[in-house]
Amino acid sequence: MAQDLNPVIDWIERQLASGEIVPEVLGVFPSLTVSEAYRVQQGLIARRIEGGNRLVGYKAAMTSQAMRDMVGHPEPVLGHLLAAGMLEESRPLAVADFVKPTVEPEVAVILKCGLAGPGVTRAAALAAIEGYAAAIEVGDIKTGGNERSLQQTLVCNVMNGGQVAGGMLVDKAGIDLRVEGMVLTINGEVRATATAAEVLGDPVNSVAFIANKLGELGGRLEPGMLLMTGSIVRGVPVSAGDRVHVAFTRLGGVALRFT
Repeated sequence: MAQDLNPVIDWIERQLASGEIVPEVLGVFPSLTVSEAYRVQQGLIARRIEGGNRLVGYKAAMTSQAMRDMVGHPEPVLGHLLAAGMLEESRPLAVADFVKPTVEPEVAVILKCGLAGPGVTRAAALAAIEGYAAAIEVGDIKTGGNERSLQQTLVCNVMNGGQVAGGMLVDKAGIDLRVEGMVLTINGEVRATATAAEVLGDPVNSVAFIANKLGELGGRLEPGMLLMTGSIVRGVPVSAGDRVHVAFTRLGGVALRFT
């Protein structure tokens, strides 16, 4: 019989609402498995939707081999995107609204048709895509120290603090994301450069991963959903006064300002 996870959901809901650092979940619920942590995440999101929020899509994280090696997990992880987390370039963000904010440059994807895993291939994922956009995810690292369990990452909805997508949706035709270059600057200083191949070899592979993992969890991707395919570089901490800009070779740019 499946374990009643409502006590864990109650606990993480209280911790996240506090705006403070979240204690390690395995310190409170030491037997919590990765599979159960996904169910806790789903339960938390369901409560937020019942409270008036809206699901707009999903995100992948730990999409680089280096990050997976660091945490000892063989695959990326899945998180949910809610309407309350959709940010606007024109509206400054208050650093005080986050525990430990970071910025992550990503390729965002808009779907034109649904996808249901398991068994979604790269070709099927590519066929389902409407277009690409430059994007920034604001990570909110709600845990203390440099190490945390995979379960902690999952119950905190993969540390998602919000996301903003650029205003230009680029047709996928003729775009090879593996060689799509990205430059991240903060206050005019170059802080990171890379190509989108850092994301599972191709962000389209990330779309397939999201569809397949969601299928394992009993869900499916719907037309019009936003997918954040994973950070191209490690998240960069930000402070009040920082002006962040991400520029891609062909996907355009996107910016955020922190106060």
